[in-house]
Amino acid sequence: MTLRGLWRRRWLSLALLVVAAVTVAAASLGPLYAQAARAAVLRDALDTAPPDHRGWRVTSVRGDAADLARRVSAPYLRPPVPGAELLSPDPRGKKTYPLMWQEGQCGHVTLLRGRCPRSAMEIMVTRASGFRVGADVKLTSITTREDGEERLVPLRVVGIYRADPGDPFWFGRNLFPQTAGVSEGNGDPLLTVPETQARSGLPTGASAADAAAGNAWTGYAIVYTDPRVIGGGDLAGLESAHARLAGMGRSGDAVTVFTHMDDTLTRIRRQTDSLSVPVTLVTLQLVALGWLLLFLTVRDLVAARAPETALARLRGLSTARVWAFGLSEPVVLLLAALPLGLAAAWAVAARLAGEFLRADVPVTLDGPTALYGPAAVAGGLLAAAAAAWSAITRPVVEQWRRTPRARRRTWIPEAVVLALTGVGLVELLAGGPISGSAGQNTGALLAPGLLAVAFALLARRLLPLACAALFRLTRSHGGIAPFLAVRQIARGSATGSTVIVLGAGLGLAVFAVAAWSVTSRNFAEVARVHNGAETVFVVRAGDAATLRRVSAGIPGSAPVVRMPGPPVMLATDPARFAAVALWRPSYAGGRALEDLTPRLTAPVAPRVPLIGDRIRARLAVGDIPHGWTIVLFASVRVPGQDRPSVLPLARPEHGRMVYEWGLPPACRTGTCELRGLRVQSTPTGTSDFEHPPGDLGVVGLDVRRDGRWAALDAGLTDRARWRPAVAGQAGLVLSMSPWAGAAGGAGAAVPATFPDPLPALTSGTPGNRKLPGLDDAFASGYVPAVPAAAVPGLDAAGGVVDIELADRAAYGYSDKAEFEIWAAPSRAGAVLAGLRAAGVPVLATRTTAGLRTGYASEGPGLALILLVVAAGAAALLALGRAVLALYAAARRRTLELAALEAAGARAGPLRRSLLIEQAVTLTWAGLTGVLAGVTAARVALPRVPEFAEPPLTPALAYTIVPGPVVLVAAAALAACLVAAAATAELLLRGVRVERLREAPA
Repeated sequence: MTLRGLWRRRWLSLALLVVAAVTVAAASLGPLYAQAARAAVLRDALDTAPPDHRGWRVTSVRGDAADLARRVSAPYLRPPVPGAELLSPDPRGKKTYPLMWQEGQCGHVTLLRGRCPRSAMEIMVTRASGFRVGADVKLTSITTREDGEERLVPLRVVGIYRADPGDPFWFGRNLFPQTAGVSEGNGDPLLTVPETQARSGLPTGASAADAAAGNAWTGYAIVYTDPRVIGGGDLAGLESAHARLAGMGRSGDAVTVFTHMDDTLTRIRRQTDSLSVPVTLVTLQLVALGWLLLFLTVRDLVAARAPETALARLRGLSTARVWAFGLSEPVVLLLAALPLGLAAAWAVAARLAGEFLRADVPVTLDGPTALYGPAAVAGGLLAAAAAAWSAITRPVVEQWRRTPRARRRTWIPEAVVLALTGVGLVELLAGGPISGSAGQNTGALLAPGLLAVAFALLARRLLPLACAALFRLTRSHGGIAPFLAVRQIARGSATGSTVIVLGAGLGLAVFAVAAWSVTSRNFAEVARVHNGAETVFVVRAGDAATLRRVSAGIPGSAPVVRMPGPPVMLATDPARFAAVALWRPSYAGGRALEDLTPRLTAPVAPRVPLIGDRIRARLAVGDIPHGWTIVLFASVRVPGQDRPSVLPLARPEHGRMVYEWGLPPACRTGTCELRGLRVQSTPTGTSDFEHPPGDLGVVGLDVRRDGRWAALDAGLTDRARWRPAVAGQAGLVLSMSPWAGAAGGAGAAVPATFPDPLPALTSGTPGNRKLPGLDDAFASGYVPAVPAAAVPGLDAAGGVVDIELADRAAYGYSDKAEFEIWAAPSRAGAVLAGLRAAGVPVLATRTTAGLRTGYASEGPGLALILLVVAAGAAALLALGRAVLALYAAARRRTLELAALEAAGARAGPLRRSLLIEQAVTLTWAGLTGVLAGVTAARVALPRVPEFAEPPLTPALAYTIVPGPVVLVAAAALAACLVAAAATAELLLRGVRVERLREAPA
């Protein structure tokens, strides 16, 4: 009987089946998509991270590093890649070479000549090393003892190779300095085999200090994550694996773990945490709309069965059997909709994942996710029970009435809903419990649903009132068509539900389109500013001079050194920066970047280079009272050091003029730099405090190189070349008094080789007025020579400075410094080829398109994508449900229309009457939805989070993009008019005078 009833009411049954399936799909789609999104976030973060940000390098001097790494296993961790290395200088002491092997090395190099080593004491070298095939290379650490004497064992060169320094196989290490054109420091690796390590004769059980001195091998193992197999639920396991691997490095000096996985995991956790709440709020609104549609559709189905239910009651069925009879058809349809909805949700989630996430992200229906579908069905069952209550409890005679008794409509439900909506909006938009930073509030995602329902309820009440106001006018004007239409709208039972359903559904759709268009524009602008250039290549750390030299050889590129701050600092070549940076004149009052960057330069004094093995000072020593110890210190910047070397250059004595001290070893071959002179006065217990020491004059400075002394051009008599201006006719004058600062004298001086503060192109309001500097010392101030609303490359408050001036102001390079090469638009391929040709490894690549996609893949962006797709489907479903409700209500009036036709009414006016009725109701509901969506966008968008971490710069724009909203509104209104015309025509064709002879059902 149930199947016969479903077939008899097949169109209404089909509508309920579709509504129920869509509700189940809406409930399951959010969790499915969120799970796939977490997997995509994990894989994207690991794929795009530099090698040391997505893996670990475990080193050990005493034990087997690969065995240590194997103790931590997981399906998403690749097998460890073992290796070992020995740092040893050649006998002449000019270079220190890494002698190393790494499993699989021959598959990651290109052989130019010869072959890969196969036996002990065989090596292959790079072309830049200068060694030839067949040559012998000796290292001081590879020795043998013969006849009581220790002799060097030669290593035979069997091949010449070329390696890609940017290959993740090398873990992003600075292994190939000679290939990159660096003449100082280590040489390129000498690749050998494990048997060389066994025959080297070096002792085991050494310490890390022995390994650093070249007296022991350091074994290592590189462990990488495998993004291809990691899933959205593996984040906790990955964090546990990182904790175990990183913990090995705290076990003692024999084991060290190199990794920056902490930064990657922090970024992943921030993105995944920002995903759950927005997706849940979006899903709740869609499920609530689905339940409303379910309730109305089930009510129509139960009302259609009202005569049959009344007949069952007359036959004496028990209350339980009457309930079972009344709910049998809705329950069957709801249970049938469950697998259909789950299948639809899986298909849509898979399509969304492939379109907006990654093609390789799996969409799986696990246990917790599968519970959302039955929960939606359970809500539908409650809706069915609520809808069946009136049909089962209403008197039998009332159920058989063709026209229900008129009931007075109360405003109490609407007043309650509107009050709750107002309170909820005030709480959410003012900063409710689901709040974020920068005035943003995740709970504001509920605003479109609340406003759509509120507008729909008001529109439902206003439409009958507006039609009632037209009663008198239509009695005398317009004919029978508007006369019938306005009265049917005013008393029609389907008018209210149609306005509520279509208004709420279309309101969500309009808000979703408006929100996504605004958010997409903000994504593009933030990506443009934060990336700075269309493509940014992160290269191996080095120094400013090398970076500038590399960029100078590649057209369409600019060198940039990024320091994180705060405030953030970008050091670059101003002219090249202006040629590649993505700049809008509106950032700085309509001025072009080429006109602003010259202000970043400043006239400076020349540097004071130190190249040699000793430094000598000629001093004019003033009075030194009894009990005072005076020391003159020289601060020297040394290549490769992040802090200056402080040399006790002299202990001045009265009557002695010449003092000298040894320079750091790196100054013999590299270029050191004199960065300052400082006098330190130390009293003893017998010091004469009444007569403090006088002044100390630095008359001259000399450096010895290759056994010859040469005077330094330090400008000791030029007041413009030292800061403070203490230079005089007799040289640089420093006070030996310990109270020199209080008395207005100067006990220290630095060469004025850079301006202080540095001129900068600034953005935002920094927390302090010191830049981090290339050495992260926060010693240099800066002045906003060019303030701007946004600056390319800055994602927070900070400034862009001249790289030459920044290098002069720094004592070294911090490990926080990120070295980058920016590419001009459409020049990414050529710049990458130039970097490879120069032997510069590219550790990571950032593009504006990639950043924009990354923002869309964060929690708020994914929630908006879900809202757009699901709200669009819900709006179409609501339109179909509204048309069906109007069609069903009008079909019950076919006898009325047939009587009018029998009384002489022509088909034309009746057709216009139906068309006006349908068009006015649907258009009114459509306009209500558009107005609700636009209002929700105006109110909620400034508070709805768009980024997992709100950007500090540039300022986000929240003006609605009119194009998409107008397009959706026009499409919705056109669909309403087409549906109204089609429905009116179908109804009119069903009107026949012969139906008046039919007995009432």
